[in-house]
Amino acid sequence: MQKSLAIKILRGSYFLALALVAAYVPRLLGLPEAAQNKADVATTLALFMQGVVWTNIIISHYVQRNVETHASDGSSITTFKALGAVARLIVWIILGLVALSNLNIEIRPLLTGLGIGGLAIALAVQNILGDLFAAISIVIDKPFVVGDSISVENYRGKVEHIGLKTTRVRSESGELIIFSNGELLKSKIRNYSR
Repeated sequence: MQKSLAIKILRGSYFLALALVAAYVPRLLGLPEAAQNKADVATTLALFMQGVVWTNIIISHYVQRNVETHASDGSSITTFKALGAVARLIVWIILGLVALSNLNIEIRPLLTGLGIGGLAIALAVQNILGDLFAAISIVIDKPFVVGDSISVENYRGKVEHIGLKTTRVRSESGELIIFSNGELLKSKIRNYSR
């Protein structure tokens, strides 16, 4: 039996308890201002982490519910999982910016630095980003979906998982073949299920 969303959220609320302790114990004990300032930082970080945990719980719950509803359609499963990953990333970025703002850290210079640093990182991780964009292309274009029987080069099997970096295919002999999404889209793919 699947747990309800409220129970999952309640079980994942340990950072909220930590935030409450960090916020009120120094004031109740009458600690100096410096200790209270550190407690405020700890409270903000705990609330940020609680937001991340709740986001993971909520998105995972709805993605799993939609996957179970559309279990027969491999393309829907892949799409829901990809949308869940994108939603998590967006919420984490927003929560991180709010937490930094509450810690009185100037966000504009940070975003500017991240833009310049992001360009340098993008150049360093071209292959990983290529695989990520190839995964998005697979999800949108759907040359194959989970459950399809495909052949790539000399390999033939059934698609088990389409991830952000790799696609896993179970061969007819039982071995698991892992393809990089970028290399997979450059190859000639035969889909025997369509």
